[in-house]
Amino acid sequence: MGAQVDRSMNDGHGPPIFKVCGQVHHRIGSLLPMTNEPPKFLQLYVYDTTHEVNNRIQSLSSTDAPAYPIRPEIVHELLKMLDEHNLFAKKFRLARERLNEHTNEEFIIRIVGAREEDPVQYNMPTTDDLAMLVIGDFSLDTFKRDIIIETRNSELRRISSLHPAYMAFQYPLLFPYGERGFQVGVVYSGLEARETNSRTHMTMQDYYCYQFHYKSGQPNPFLSYGTLSNQAKVDARACIDENRLTYILYNQDRLRIENLQGISDAVSRGCINGDEMGKTIVLPASHIGGRRYMIQNYHDSIAICRVHGPPDFFVTFTCNAKWPEIVESLYHSGQKTSDAPDIAVRIFHMKLEELLQDIKSGNIFGPCKAGADTVLPCFHD
Repeated sequence: MGAQVDRSMNDGHGPPIFKVCGQVHHRIGSLLPMTNEPPKFLQLYVYDTTHEVNNRIQSLSSTDAPAYPIRPEIVHELLKMLDEHNLFAKKFRLARERLNEHTNEEFIIRIVGAREEDPVQYNMPTTDDLAMLVIGDFSLDTFKRDIIIETRNSELRRISSLHPAYMAFQYPLLFPYGERGFQVGVVYSGLEARETNSRTHMTMQDYYCYQFHYKSGQPNPFLSYGTLSNQAKVDARACIDENRLTYILYNQDRLRIENLQGISDAVSRGCINGDEMGKTIVLPASHIGGRRYMIQNYHDSIAICRVHGPPDFFVTFTCNAKWPEIVESLYHSGQKTSDAPDIAVRIFHMKLEELLQDIKSGNIFGPCKAGADTVLPCFHD
C-alpha cells in the first residue's frame, strides 16, 4: 500500500492509531526482482522459495517490524494455509514452476478485472476465473481492465480501487481464499420490492459497511485482526473517498454553478492568467469535509446565532474506552477497545443521542430554542 503514514500519533500515550495523509494507492511489481535486489511482496511466492520464510521476515522494514520477535513456525503455517486455499497464491506457485521449467519464456499473469453486470460475481470463483497465465506475444493494451504482472519489470503498476482483487492482494489474511472484493454493477437483492426510482446497484460504501459489520455466529476477520483490521478500514474509507472525488472530477459540468465559472469569480480566486480559468475542480457542498461543506455549515451556525443570540452553553462529550457497555460488548476475550472501534463508535453514538435528547427536552438546562453541534476528537454542542 502506498501512503504517507503518520506514525507520530503512536507515542505510547494512547490507543494505537493508523493515520494516513494524502492519497492512498496500491501498486504491484513483477514476478522476479531486479538484479541484485532482494525479493519482496508477491515475488516471495516465486523467487528463492527455499528460504521463503526467512525472506518474508527480512523483507519487513524497520518501521513495520513488530516489537516482539516473529515466530517462523507461524509464518510457515500461514504460508501452507494460503498455498492450499488462496487462488492467487496457487497461480503464483504455478508461475514459479513455469519459470523453473522454461527459464527464457516470456509470459504474464493476468488478474481478470470485472465487467459491468458480470454474472461471475454471484458464483464462487475458480482460479481461471480470477487469474491466468498468458504465454507468447501479447499487448498490454488488450487487458486495460485487468492487472498485468510481468516476469521482470522495474516499474510498479497501480491497481484500480474498482478491481475485484484490489483488497485481496493487499490483505491475503482477510481474503484467505482470494475472494472477489467490490466491483461495479452488483444489483441489490430483493430489488422487486424496492421503489423504481431508488438506487438499484450496490455502492462501494454499502459493500464495505457489510464487510465490517458484526455477523452473529459467523467469523469475521475484518473485526478480529487488531491493527491490521483497522488499517483495512482506513484503506476502505480512502477507496470510497477516492471514487467519490473521481465522480466529481468527471462530472464538473453537471456539478458546477454558473457563477463559479464566471470571470469575476475566477479573478477573485486569484486566477489572473486566462489559461488557468476553468481548470479548478469544484467540490460541491454535499461532499463531506470539503471547503464548501464546512463554510455552508459554518454560515448556518452563525445564522442561528444571529436569530436566537449567542449560545448559553458549550457542552463537550467524550468517549470513555472503559465504559462497561463497551467492555462487555467486545467480540473476543483479551480484545481491547482499540481493536473494536466499531463498537466504541456505536455505543458513543447511542449515548450521544441520549444526551442530545435530554438537552432538547429542557429537563437539564431549561427550554432549548436552538443549537449546533460538531464531532471532532470529542463532541461539542
